[in-house]
Amino acid sequence: MYDRLWAASFAIFSVALVLGAAHAIILSAYRSTGLPGAPAWLRWLRRVANAVIVLGFLALSATIVARWHEAGYPPFSNMPESLLWMAWACCAVYFVSRLFVDFTGLEAAACVGVLGILAVSSLFPHAARPLMPALKSNWLIFHVLTCMIAYGAFLAAFLLAILWLLAWQWRETGKMVDALAYQTMAFGFLLLTIGIVSGAIWARQAWGRYWGWDPKETWSLVTWLVYGIYLHFRLMSGSLGISRDRLPLFNALFGIVGFAVTMFTYIGVNYLTTGLHSYATR
Repeated sequence: MYDRLWAASFAIFSVALVLGAAHAIILSAYRSTGLPGAPAWLRWLRRVANAVIVLGFLALSATIVARWHEAGYPPFSNMPESLLWMAWACCAVYFVSRLFVDFTGLEAAACVGVLGILAVSSLFPHAARPLMPALKSNWLIFHVLTCMIAYGAFLAAFLLAILWLLAWQWRETGKMVDALAYQTMAFGFLLLTIGIVSGAIWARQAWGRYWGWDPKETWSLVTWLVYGIYLHFRLMSGSLGISRDRLPLFNALFGIVGFAVTMFTYIGVNYLTTGLHSYATR
């Protein structure tokens, strides 16, 4: 059941991507003609794209539940399982974002994020394995879930940064994309902070110390510092002499660099170093 639901989730988001991208491309082409408004059928195309995204989100949720049922433990223990949660979080961030902002290309960006994560997930073996003793803790769900939602928010901010670089010439859209990227990174930073603190408490129970400079711990701190610097930079930009016109570009660059550091922390550390978190490569 898990494999079928995973494949269905990928197929549904692929359809949503085609619909969302078609809407964005056609609407942009229509606007370039200078004609007012837009055809009614384009609005319906976007509604259908969003309906398909909702269906994909439900399929992704069902995939997580199926994995939980088949494995007999919360699906947070290895790379493909945590990637499922990251894809789920990216989609959830999209839904929340749509409550506050609305601009062309948002649907396509969300689908690219989810499909990218699922594609990376397909590179790892998906077979369920017995849960390691260190992971048999009540902190498993809370710690990993907060970190995965934070990573999903950082992915969303990365996609928004790319979208801003593509749409900066449309001033109003660029402002909305920039503001949403900032809010998304701030949300991810908050959850990452909670994830690091909960991980330290869990480490005290599992290994007898709160912090041991394990490679994963160290790079989690580096990731936290990168986004902390970004948020401080955003708040202090006026006193640093950076013009408001140039600020969105700096924000977009931070969104890209920050996500690169996040991915190294999440995936690269597991394969390039050895430590107590090596079970994540399974």
